[in-house]
Parts: sequence; C-alpha cells; structure tokens
Amino acid sequence: MKKISINARIKELRATLRYKQAEFGEQIGVKDGAVWRMEQEGSNVTEQSIMLICQKFRVRREWLVDGEGEMFLSGEPGIFAEFAKEYKLSAQEQEVAKYLLGLSEGERANILGYLQNIAAAMERGRQADAKAAEYHRQLDEALADEKEAAAASSFSGSAKRA
Repeated sequence: MKKISINARIKELRATLRYKQAEFGEQIGVKDGAVWRMEQEGSNVTEQSIMLICQKFRVRREWLVDGEGEMFLSGEPGIFAEFAKEYKLSAQEQEVAKYLLGLSEGERANILGYLQNIAAAMERGRQADAKAAEYHRQLDEALADEKEAAAASSFSGSAKRA
C-alpha cells in the first residue's frame, strides 16, 4: 500500500473544507500559487506552512505530516472554518468570533447585557426623536392654522372697509 504524501493531504484538507486554492491561501496568509506548489507531489512544505495549516484549521499535525489518526483535532471537521466560510467572515471577524467564543459564560453574559443596554438606549433615543418630530409637526400645523386665520381675518377686515 502506497503512503499518501503531505501534498495529497493538503489537497484533501482543502477539498474537505471546500476552499479554492486562493481562499485556502488567504486563510493561512499565502498566495494561491504557494498552495498550488504545496499540493504538487514531491514539493517541499515548509514547517511554517505546516504550523499555520494546523493552527488555522485545527488539523492534527500527525495526520498532516505522517497521515496518522484523524484529520481534525476536535473530531468535528473544521466546524469553525466551515462557519467562517458560509458566512463569508473576514479574518478580523473570525478573530472577534474566536475571542467571544473563548470567553467564559459570565463574560459573554456581561457583554450581552451591555449590548442590550446599548440597544435600549438607542430605542429610547429613537422614541425621543419620534416624539420631538411629532411635537414639531403639531407646532407647524398650529402655526399654519394661525396664519390662515390671520389671513382670513385681515381679508374680512379689508372687505368691510371697502
């Protein structure tokens, strides 16, 4: 039985994650040409690339380098990578999501509480703006009525004099 190369395993990983070479390269900070070379049979894969692939996609080093054991560290095939791809998360958005997921339950509850308070304050501001707009509408209407009454009264007064 022929042993599968690291190059073939990188290609298999990329296919499992459903990334094009350019997308895969972007995730680990290399150009798609570098991914193409990594996937070429017999091509050398640097230690830095191995580390980046393992870290970014939670791949077991033993699987990537030697073909031993499961592909992913967690048993669930790159669930975060699939989530990030499905929702087209930028690298910055992925880091924020990872940060939030790394917080304790209490810390996440605190953040959620702050966000709810911010949303409530925004709603109060929206309601105050709506109330002020309605007040101004009523004032404009009252002023228009007064102008109309004044115009009618001055018209009737000038009609009486004539």
